[in-house]
Amino acid sequence: MHDPVNSPAHYASGSVECIDAIEASMSPEAFKGFLKGNVQKYVWRYEAKGGVESLQKAQWYLNRLIATIQREYASKTALYEAVKEMETMEESSKSPPDAYVTRGKLSNECPDGFCPLPGIRQGPSEPMFQPVN
Repeated sequence: MHDPVNSPAHYASGSVECIDAIEASMSPEAFKGFLKGNVQKYVWRYEAKGGVESLQKAQWYLNRLIATIQREYASKTALYEAVKEMETMEESSKSPPDAYVTRGKLSNECPDGFCPLPGIRQGPSEPMFQPVN
């Protein structure tokens, strides 16, 4: 059945819808501008050309614009939540710089006498190696 608003035959020839090809060829901002322009065009001319059908086309483009913005918002929200979760996990895994976990308890001494940070020694103050005479 011919539907001039939701799926006009002249925009659906081949395997790709024209609107999808247009979206793929533009930046997200440009595509939203395209949709907004079409809403304005169809509302502007509905009295002189197309009547209710023009308003329905304007509504179709507005619905597509709304869906596009909602998708963007959902993506940004999901990304924001993922970053916050990572930050929270990172913060909860931090311990004081000189604290180490030994047998499930927090201690200020490394279990083997060495700090895992390069150049920092903890443990006995005597030299590790005696000078060779």
